[in-house]
Amino acid sequence: MKGLEGKRIVITRPAERAQDSVEMVKSYGAIPIVTPTIELKDSKPDEMINLCKMKNELDWLIFTSPRAIEAFFKYCNDIKSAENLKIAVIGPKTGEILDKYHIKADLIPDNYTAEGMLEAFEKFDVKGMRIGLPRTMVARYTLPHGLQNRGAEVILADAYKSEMPDDKSKIYELIDDILKKEIDIIMFTSPLTVKNLVKIAKEENKDGILDILQNEEVLVAAIGPITKKVLDAYKIDPIMPEVYTFKDMLDKLVEVMNNSEE
Repeated sequence: MKGLEGKRIVITRPAERAQDSVEMVKSYGAIPIVTPTIELKDSKPDEMINLCKMKNELDWLIFTSPRAIEAFFKYCNDIKSAENLKIAVIGPKTGEILDKYHIKADLIPDNYTAEGMLEAFEKFDVKGMRIGLPRTMVARYTLPHGLQNRGAEVILADAYKSEMPDDKSKIYELIDDILKKEIDIIMFTSPLTVKNLVKIAKEENKDGILDILQNEEVLVAAIGPITKKVLDAYKIDPIMPEVYTFKDMLDKLVEVMNNSEE
């Protein structure tokens, strides 16, 4: 794609989630630079095991990230035996991870957010239903509270946690590259990918990167409104696609770059 050809694009998502993104960035003629600013780790296996044991009592199981699926199926390999259980996923990429376990999602919302999931569930009477929700406990409570307000019983299970990477060397390199303006675009895929970068920059007394990002000397992209909200708080105005996927974010960047060259 002409707009991104030769551009150096930083991918801040966790290393294990980055490979597909790397290939996608390359397909646009850009140069991917993987710099994870978060690290995902399993949190409470006992809660995954207990949720698995409840599978025959659940009406729905909702996965809001690929990592939640991986954490759950690490401890639950017989979910197909739950005949009445339906599964919802937050978006098509999460659905692709579910496919790897030879299970098809029964519901994918049009809008890949908690609000979109709640909207998709409006077609069901969830009153009295039991809904399992394995996820990170730092996630917003929009989805569980919304379902509970409609009368559902939501069983939360702590699937994984997002932390600062143990090895911060690549983050230090990224900060220096931003200061030297040796990259063109940074793509943020979650609020914590933003917060951790800023935290390290401030600890290193290099929060001058904020001026560069605020002045759009290095472009910033956000995959969705929750990540954008965090960037807005730092007075950074990111590029954001209408559909919250990595590919749509790249397409939006192509559009912006091409328009800037006209």
